[in-house]
Amino acid sequence: MKSNCKSLCIAERHLRNRRRKQKTPRRPLPPVPFTVVSEEPRILQLRNGSLLKQAIPGVELYLSQGGRVYSLTKYGLRQISIQYNRKKNYGRKSPNGVPNGPRYPYVIFGGKKYDVHLLVVLAWIGVRKDGEEIDHINGNIDDCRSINLRIVSREENRRCAQILRRLRKATYDLHDPSLNPRNMSQERLLKIFATLTVADPAKIMEDDLKYHREI
Repeated sequence: MKSNCKSLCIAERHLRNRRRKQKTPRRPLPPVPFTVVSEEPRILQLRNGSLLKQAIPGVELYLSQGGRVYSLTKYGLRQISIQYNRKKNYGRKSPNGVPNGPRYPYVIFGGKKYDVHLLVVLAWIGVRKDGEEIDHINGNIDDCRSINLRIVSREENRRCAQILRRLRKATYDLHDPSLNPRNMSQERLLKIFATLTVADPAKIMEDDLKYHREI
């Protein structure tokens, strides 16, 4: 009797674990109601008043100024989940010998991969010229709001990256969290970029940083 009870308990346990492992299909999100504001460029308006703008002509992807991505299909307008890569291999070399760069958030639509920050720039800022790059003002590549993105030259992008590294280092050296770029507003960072010089990025000049605490 004991052996039979044990076998029944084990069988029930296996069935329970198998049911847990079975993936339940996700229910699709309900369509979002919208109204068409203009056709060229195509702009949609949601019930809460936020605007969505088409990034690429012919591709039914619409971007909000907050960095949210929506797709318009025959089933209606739905929000697409953004994939955030974990930068485990950042700075290491790939099997081909090429160092891995930062992994930007992306979405997959129609079997293609689109970087979110590129879509936001195309929709709300403009088209880049040759030699220009996209700068994340606060240094956070996961922050794809239009207010945090701008088009700059390659030299300006590198100079601002050095200033951001300098501010992050000062946060720990001077024990002042107000110098952390992620705790600053974009207006304050743009003022710092315009006034702070980078003579020696490895050396921290306390006079400049004390001045920028008051900005």
